[in-house]
Amino acid sequence: MQSTPHGYSHVGQMEGEDMTIQPGSRTDTKAPHRAATPRPVTHGKFAPPRFPNDLVGIERWQSWLDTIAQHEICFVRAPAGYGKTAFAATLFAQARSIGWYAGWVSFDPEDNDSAAVGHLFEAVRLARGAPAEDSVSALCAAPASAAILASALAERIEACDQPVLLVLDNIDRIAEPRLVDVLDRLLRHPPRQLRLVLVGRDTAAIRADETEGRGMLLRLGRTEIGLTNDDICVFLRAAGSGLDARSCAKLNGLLLGWPTGLRMAVQKLDRLKKGDWSALTAQIDAYLLPLWDEQDDGIWQFLGRASVAPQLNDELVRLLGEGDRGISILEDLHAQGMFVERSDEGNGCYYIHPAVRPVFRQFLDQHEPKRAIELHRAAGRYYETLGLSAHAIDQFLSAGADADAARLVGDTALSALARGGVEQLAAWLDALPCELISKSVALIRARAWAAVLAAEPDAEAAIAALRAAGDIAEAQVIGVLHAGLVRDVPESVVEEGDPFLAAPEQLSGFAVDMIRAFLAYGAQSRGLFGLVHDVVRPLRLCAAATAMDLPNAIATRARAAAARAQGQLAEAERVLRDGRRIPGQLGLAGALIDAALARSCYERDDLPEAANLAADALAWLEPSCFEDALIEAFQICIRVAAATAKVDEAATLIDRAELIAFARNWVPLKAMCVVERARLRLPPTIDVEAVLAVADEDAAVLDPLSAQGRAFALLCEMRAYEAIAHGDRPRLTTVAERLLRLASNADDAELRATATLLNILPQLSGRCDKMVELETVRFLNHAAGAGFHRTIVDILDVTGVRAVQNFCSEAYSSGSFLALLKLAEPSRRNPALEGSTSAAPGEAFSFLTEREIEILSALNAGESNKEIARTLQLAPETVKWHLKNVMRKLRANSREEAVQNASTLGLTLIEPAVRD
Repeated sequence: MQSTPHGYSHVGQMEGEDMTIQPGSRTDTKAPHRAATPRPVTHGKFAPPRFPNDLVGIERWQSWLDTIAQHEICFVRAPAGYGKTAFAATLFAQARSIGWYAGWVSFDPEDNDSAAVGHLFEAVRLARGAPAEDSVSALCAAPASAAILASALAERIEACDQPVLLVLDNIDRIAEPRLVDVLDRLLRHPPRQLRLVLVGRDTAAIRADETEGRGMLLRLGRTEIGLTNDDICVFLRAAGSGLDARSCAKLNGLLLGWPTGLRMAVQKLDRLKKGDWSALTAQIDAYLLPLWDEQDDGIWQFLGRASVAPQLNDELVRLLGEGDRGISILEDLHAQGMFVERSDEGNGCYYIHPAVRPVFRQFLDQHEPKRAIELHRAAGRYYETLGLSAHAIDQFLSAGADADAARLVGDTALSALARGGVEQLAAWLDALPCELISKSVALIRARAWAAVLAAEPDAEAAIAALRAAGDIAEAQVIGVLHAGLVRDVPESVVEEGDPFLAAPEQLSGFAVDMIRAFLAYGAQSRGLFGLVHDVVRPLRLCAAATAMDLPNAIATRARAAAARAQGQLAEAERVLRDGRRIPGQLGLAGALIDAALARSCYERDDLPEAANLAADALAWLEPSCFEDALIEAFQICIRVAAATAKVDEAATLIDRAELIAFARNWVPLKAMCVVERARLRLPPTIDVEAVLAVADEDAAVLDPLSAQGRAFALLCEMRAYEAIAHGDRPRLTTVAERLLRLASNADDAELRATATLLNILPQLSGRCDKMVELETVRFLNHAAGAGFHRTIVDILDVTGVRAVQNFCSEAYSSGSFLALLKLAEPSRRNPALEGSTSAAPGEAFSFLTEREIEILSALNAGESNKEIARTLQLAPETVKWHLKNVMRKLRANSREEAVQNASTLGLTLIEPAVRD
């Protein structure tokens, strides 16, 4: 029987209650299968259940309707509790909302009689809103042939002027021959308007070979309808769990999108956080018991033995003692939707659902307590022969075969690190006895690498142990990277890295690749862009046919950052997305790329994608040594939260960042926290002088790679706020000039744009009557056109710069700097930054008024003063006065020069022909 994971049941809706749709349903009226008038909702057995209030993933489910529209039949099949009925109910409601006809039948076990075919006719009748037909009742009750019934049903469906979505829920309960025959015939010659959705846990008895042969059969299962990591984050956030994106992803690695399992996990979340899974296992056991009542003890015994292994094939099943029948059992259980899944890799393997495996393992421990160790050892040896080292290590550790596990960990540690599996490697090392680790140089090396990449406090001790073990060269490389990454002295990697590449024979390949990647990072930070590509080229050649690894992720970030620094934002995003498309990039390597990609999305105002990428990356980066990527992820999460009025969430993120910054003494991260607190007008918690003293700024800007240089690049925004608040124009000029020197040393277009913008803030904020130089506007127009929108707007809206009411932003081309002024949000500016000094005439920036732009358009059309006065219905003296202001503002000595300078500003003037 279909379970009720979301709190709904198979009882029909109460009279007068309509099934509700969550906001955001898609109503693309251009699609050929859509109509305008919603259909009436029916009730009882022939209507789906209602949604629970906390159902997630609805918009994703709704999007499947477009795909279903392109097929004749859709099989929705998954184990109990996966929300199959909720998925179909979503499609049903979505179809009605856009004007389709939609029919529903919930089948029960007692429906296996000859009259059950009448349910199909009743569902279609209710969908059409047609009156009851006595002839249909008689036809279904009589011994009419399946051919006649199928033809009659097809006629009624074909008479509809819109598609008919017919959902048959719990179709696996039906075995009545006539009903099955009717459906088979209906699919053999399907009506043009029919879209049939069959929902069940088991493989349906309906034959759809011809439909599948025509490519008109759609199969949806656990992968398509199950919860995503984002869905779980949304659900747990609403439940007040407080789990971050990484923890949600780990939980979903166990649940595989199982909604019922998630609801059970929420009830035991406090114990799960402490590593106690016994309560959840007991709850899942109780849930499964009714489903498995019909299975004999032999099946339970087999699954208990099979539960030791995460992946099963016929050979391993035989090794576990089940002979040739084991794989047949797995096939049957998979067909029945009993939480046995087929591997997505197409290798003929099966696996028991990860959330259900502990239940069967518990059965094994209770009934064959001594057998488990033997089975784990056999599975470990088998996995090792297949080269599945991670599975083999886990099996050996479970069997207590520490020596075998240690041998494999030593052999595979560096490849695991290259894939970004720092946490997994650390867990293996923690599970091994210390005496085994102390006897293996490979394990000591792995411990040192893992400690540095995880920014652990005992990293230096681990490096010293490696040096004492005799691997001096590798220890030196790890020590240099520790200084650059954890102690935040990255210039040391650049200064000491080249000799290692000159003599790499005594180093591991991972060490060589890491040095090469960080030399690229240093070259990019110092504006040596040609060197970046020279350094990373060997890495790219090696990675062309492999998954993204940690050194390549660092190199990809360096390449993208070099493109961004040169004002090529589209190229930077292309490099990052190409890196993301490489398969197998989950974990820390993928997080490094996602953090940079989130910044690209934020820059072009794609806030939802930026927030998702940054949140996913943040979960992996927090326990790592990659400070710059961590700053990017934190900054995007904070600013998107602030932009979407989630100030509390933004403040919580800043608190988290501050804890990490002080725990690791990372100066740039402290600087980011200072700036973000100022942007949100939160009370300061860090002394900005302690982060970077004003007296040290000159020295800081000399090296953009240094911690002080990177901190100043962030703090300059805060310094500008302070100068504006105190009316200290010389200080503001100094900050802008220092940032410009830093930009020059880094050859960074974004820093140049920021410095230029800071320098003209007094003019833009109405505190200075000196006009903005046209060359300055031209440069900022170029920066805005290159894509640095958020770089500009974020400074404008916090410093209080905004346009006056008559500022005509529409007159400026969308790629111009001045068009961005209207994007600044006055509601978010800080009154404390306005200071007490009197402003210059004009409260805010108004470079050219709407009237002045009209005058310029007239000049562009070649009109005389009299013609302008007549066209605009102004007095000639008024026209002269406006012309005088236009000439002054545009630094023009002639009408032609005024028009030319206006074009420099990005103004879109009316062409003469259009004006005529």
